[in-house]
Amino acid sequence: MPATPRANEPELSRRIEAMRDEIVETLRGLIRIPSITGDEARIGAHVADICRAMGLEVEIVEAEPGRPNVVARWDSGQPGPHLLLNDHLDMVPPGPLEYWTHPPFDADMADGRIYGRGAIDTKSGVTTLLMAIKAARETKLPIRGRLTMVFSCDEEVGGALGMQHLARNGYLDGADMAVVAEPTSLEVEIGTKGRLHLEITTRGIATHGARPWLGHNAIDDMAEVIRELGALAAELETRTHPLLGHATLNVGRIDGGTVPNMVPNKCVLGLDRRLLPEEDPDAAEAEIAAILDRVKARRPGFDASLERHVWWPGYAIDASEPVVRAACDAVEKVIGKPPVVRGKDAGTDASWINVLTGIPVVMFSPGDGFTAMNADENVGIDDLVTATKVIGQIVSDVLGQEA
Repeated sequence: MPATPRANEPELSRRIEAMRDEIVETLRGLIRIPSITGDEARIGAHVADICRAMGLEVEIVEAEPGRPNVVARWDSGQPGPHLLLNDHLDMVPPGPLEYWTHPPFDADMADGRIYGRGAIDTKSGVTTLLMAIKAARETKLPIRGRLTMVFSCDEEVGGALGMQHLARNGYLDGADMAVVAEPTSLEVEIGTKGRLHLEITTRGIATHGARPWLGHNAIDDMAEVIRELGALAAELETRTHPLLGHATLNVGRIDGGTVPNMVPNKCVLGLDRRLLPEEDPDAAEAEIAAILDRVKARRPGFDASLERHVWWPGYAIDASEPVVRAACDAVEKVIGKPPVVRGKDAGTDASWINVLTGIPVVMFSPGDGFTAMNADENVGIDDLVTATKVIGQIVSDVLGQEA
């Protein structure tokens, strides 16, 4: 049921509450458009149409054909701050469908929640940005300065065609602060860990499984590597950050061998190394290379290579930054209590915004990020509307003429 408006609730917040059904249907419409990374053209066009219908200036920026970034601008024509709002258009695949009780692209509603792939990560965030600005436009919120909304592609795999491209080509220039609508459970997040995706390959000599001494087993070699990686993972727990906890290493994928009665001549291991903002990715990669050197020194015939696939930096800003204060004040005004200020262990476009441009950036959105990629991913409708009010309050506080 819609919340009862408070007597002193701002007009913008009351308008957002009145838009509850439209907010719900906007999110459901986004969920019904599958936008797995690489297939963002349709959702990009849909979001661009919504922005144009608000009267915003809209530009489609493509680093590659069919990979849209939607840039929507609201310029008051008056001096003032420049606020950047961002979320991404792409999402991960749904995974095996037998684990879903609500089909991932049907946008089912049940028990006050909306289900579907992307409901949390991060089409609810897209919805909050769109609907907050729509409400601001409809209530004729008087603003100063400029607002830029950026809906980026390619985020789930590192943003080379999305936020990295936009930042490096000047589309974020001049922004004083930014809010990224990644899932935060209505808390305020002000930093992320970095992500380093590495791949190790061991190579052996294939032969018949009945005569293993005639070959060299690449899986046995990799088992030695994994033991060493376990020791490194334990040591990483001692490297800590007051906002982000400790550094981590995860063996996330292994592929080796052909058939059981054949000595395997190749094994591939995928690693996810999460770095604290002060850690250097080259140094982290060198630690893995040193493990391969140690194993080689004690295992005759050991042959391994190391390849970097993804580097995604981390960042952390000070809690005294104006954008942090603006976000926390807005949450307290809407919800009635100050939010927890914390960090995020997963990578987001927020780090590219901060690292490539220096813009102070926070993350805020409904939904529990710990369940973002689960089957039956879902977000609460009340949280969705509340988060939209918070975004509207941030815009009002930062850009409002009486700010």
